[in-house]
Amino acid sequence: MSGPPHTPALPWRGVMLDVARHFLPIGEVRRMVDAMALLRLNALHLHLTDDQGWRFESKSWPRLTEIGAWRDATVVGRPGNYTDWSLHPENHLNTYSRVRHGGFYTQAELRDLVAYARERGVTVVPEIDMPGHMRAARAAYPDLGYEPTALGVGRSWGIYPEVLRVDETGLAFCTDILAEVVDVFDAPYVHIGGDECPKVEWEASPVAQAQRRDLGLSEVADLQRWFTGRIAAYLTSCGRRLIGWDEIIDEGVPDGDPVVMAWRDWTDAAGRATRAGVDVVQAPSLLYFDHACGTGDGEPLSIAPGADLAAVYAYDPYAGLSDPAHLLGLQAQLWSEYIPTADHLWYMAFPRLVAVADIGWYGADRPPYEEFLADLPGRLEALADLGIGHRPL
Repeated sequence: MSGPPHTPALPWRGVMLDVARHFLPIGEVRRMVDAMALLRLNALHLHLTDDQGWRFESKSWPRLTEIGAWRDATVVGRPGNYTDWSLHPENHLNTYSRVRHGGFYTQAELRDLVAYARERGVTVVPEIDMPGHMRAARAAYPDLGYEPTALGVGRSWGIYPEVLRVDETGLAFCTDILAEVVDVFDAPYVHIGGDECPKVEWEASPVAQAQRRDLGLSEVADLQRWFTGRIAAYLTSCGRRLIGWDEIIDEGVPDGDPVVMAWRDWTDAAGRATRAGVDVVQAPSLLYFDHACGTGDGEPLSIAPGADLAAVYAYDPYAGLSDPAHLLGLQAQLWSEYIPTADHLWYMAFPRLVAVADIGWYGADRPPYEEFLADLPGRLEALADLGIGHRPL
């Protein structure tokens, strides 16, 4: 696109890479940084930990990568709990590949990535998911649960019930890890996830119930808000600001001026956050590019149908906000359960990610869709020069 210099409409123009479900070599992460710089995207959100793998090297908790970075098998196709979430993710309906999968990034590799991205105008925002999505960490350190249990790293997709204990033992683990994270990453934000945290273990634990009573909390679920406030205070002491998925305000806004990444359209997540005076990054299902482009007819296996290019380009990030002043920006998500390779990643990301970049840069002043389409082939050629493919137009 041609024209005079332009001040970006939104300060946060991001993409989330899930490197926990399927590990992505560091060279391919750098390639994404190159693509982002070309498109004027500026926030690379790295989802570094989940039930199925821990990708951040910790010097203080070494078994996180010795054990937690590797799973002995991966579910084939859709897991058996795809439509029945009452089943444990690893249920009798699944079949598995029996191929070991894993990997992790050393702190030296991540420091180099941060510097590489900074030179190109991209900030790398790390995510260490807590207190849910902790199966890989629990496999490495069973005492991170209220009831220590021998577990394996997650082999399926879905919501695992095994989560972190959130007493002083769990907090000490988190602050140890976050101390290393803020030493490696220079972003002003640290993402702590906070999504999809079942409370069944907490409900069943006498230790958690005693903790709830001692803190004067009415429900065990309130432990998450208390925990998030403690983590936010720690990150503030490190000169960083906590950001989390919109579940972090389900029991009320935690202390510590958090930022919400709003993904659950059906809960009016962005509207709830802005009404409460909380800053928001829009990350709705429309921008979930692990979903197929359109109905999915003829597309690779994905989690579900999704938005096509025209729908993405038409997205208005201000829609539903009670106070637009609290909008930081928008972000596309590339969850990797069904994205096992870099080539598959590029297919799912592009050209939809080009549309996200233009929304963030131009806002409501972006050119008509027909003009965007006319310019698109040349922009995709520039991405091809970086070794990045795309879904056919």
